[in-house]
Amino acid sequence: MSIVTFRDLERRLRCPYAFRLDRTEAFPDKITMKECLDISIRDTIADCSRSRIMGYRMKEEKVLDSFWRNWDSNFPKVYNPGREEPGEYIRLGEKCIRNFVYQSTRFGAADIVAAHMEGTFRLSDRHEILVDIEEVGRRGSTAYITRYITDTKMLSKEQLENDHGMRISALWAMDNLDAREIVMRWVFLVQSTVTELTAKKDQCRSSVPIVDSLVEELMRDREPLPRESDYCSDCPYQSRCPRFLHELSVRDNGRDEGSELADMYLDLEEKKQALKNRIEVLDAEQDMLKAKIIAYSDSRGYMSLSGEKGKLLIRHEKKAELPRDKTGVIARLKETGQYDSLSIPNYSRIRSDIVKGPADPNLIDMATIAVIDKIYDKKKDE
Repeated sequence: MSIVTFRDLERRLRCPYAFRLDRTEAFPDKITMKECLDISIRDTIADCSRSRIMGYRMKEEKVLDSFWRNWDSNFPKVYNPGREEPGEYIRLGEKCIRNFVYQSTRFGAADIVAAHMEGTFRLSDRHEILVDIEEVGRRGSTAYITRYITDTKMLSKEQLENDHGMRISALWAMDNLDAREIVMRWVFLVQSTVTELTAKKDQCRSSVPIVDSLVEELMRDREPLPRESDYCSDCPYQSRCPRFLHELSVRDNGRDEGSELADMYLDLEEKKQALKNRIEVLDAEQDMLKAKIIAYSDSRGYMSLSGEKGKLLIRHEKKAELPRDKTGVIARLKETGQYDSLSIPNYSRIRSDIVKGPADPNLIDMATIAVIDKIYDKKKDE
């Protein structure tokens, strides 16, 4: 049975190509500057949380000292450290630490009963995932599981409700902590805000098949494709990435035939876009004219208008639109015996499952899978 971590899933979602190389090449321990900040803050919080459990009083100066030590320890792992100014990240880290001290004081040191608690959660017969809860707090019969967020972007309550990692952690806590109620607690360190949600077992269980499918995809031995994102500039494999090979070649050796072809294609796209913009203007003008024509013909009882270049026929036709929720429609069709004669298999879904999986092996054998060449344009300034 395979065991993975949520960090594995996160890095693979970021770029499957880099994730595969991380596991097989020479840079498995290299991190970005942003990751260095995140890891240093979490290392500091883990150290302080253990001290709080032992009853030691937390002082901001000592916690900052711990952060600086952790930063110095993690910084040598940063790939291409000269690309960004570390001072900006250090200042952001100091802000997070000060907010951590403030939020921890509000929550109360006596409430913390465990720090950096790990365990495995069984997703299916084939997969398990490692659960890492940064802090466990206790108030009466309620247990609090805390996750610290170092990102500068806030997440809404709706987004947090779909935090699959926190849901799985809550399920593990339900099985392993003696508590009547589990509260999921997110502390946004940059903004110094806290969001708490009571974990509901049925809702949390719905995350299990989703995470299990992500683990299954991670474990499949198929050739990964690179995914372009903001992390590419920090990637140690950029010089080998198919998405950047030609760009780096042009930078080092100058323009070539590929550059000419790309510019020719983008020039045509610009001309097509200019035509589309013109068509949109003409459509708007035509809609305004159409309203005038209908008003004019209706006021005089005309069903057509004639001009030198042709004739316009004016009709008022009825068109039925079904509701988006088809539950009532389907129930009525079944009630009247029309459903079996009208419904058809969802061929679009079957084709998608054959290409992306999972699908019935017999259906896969029946299908002919073709490779369709497509071109998508992307401007350099986008």
